[in-house]
Amino acid sequence: MIQRIQTIYLFAAAVIMFLLFFFPFMEMIGADGQYYRYDIYGIHQGMGETAQMSMSVLPLRFLVFVTGILSLVIIFLYKKRILQIRLCVFNLVLTLGFYGLFYFYYYQAARDIEVETYLKVPLAFPLIAMILLYLAIRNIGKDEILVRSYNRIR
Repeated sequence: MIQRIQTIYLFAAAVIMFLLFFFPFMEMIGADGQYYRYDIYGIHQGMGETAQMSMSVLPLRFLVFVTGILSLVIIFLYKKRILQIRLCVFNLVLTLGFYGLFYFYYYQAARDIEVETYLKVPLAFPLIAMILLYLAIRNIGKDEILVRSYNRIR
């Protein structure tokens, strides 16, 4: 059944992950006054249209895309609740891996230059998605318990 509360949680998690494609994660200012922007497309040096990409973060972009798509796919597996729970846990681990990859690329960029970092709100989006995935796992588990209890009554 698509009209369950975990559907809303999973859809919201997917939307939140896809929002990362539109907002920067952080801004950095080097010791020499140079401006850097870190978003899903890479680490860009400079501002506006003249910004040059100094580092590509393609695996991070791929990870965000996969976690968003996986959340949408899980919604349509409503007849296979155990598989839904397993895929939600896998998606939770992938979303946690976002922070590992994020830090890796940040460390790679910041080791060469001394920067002052300003974190942005979209960096918390994967954390919100992880909370929503956890809530979806709980509610899918409750549905599974309910269905099993009906089978015992027959």
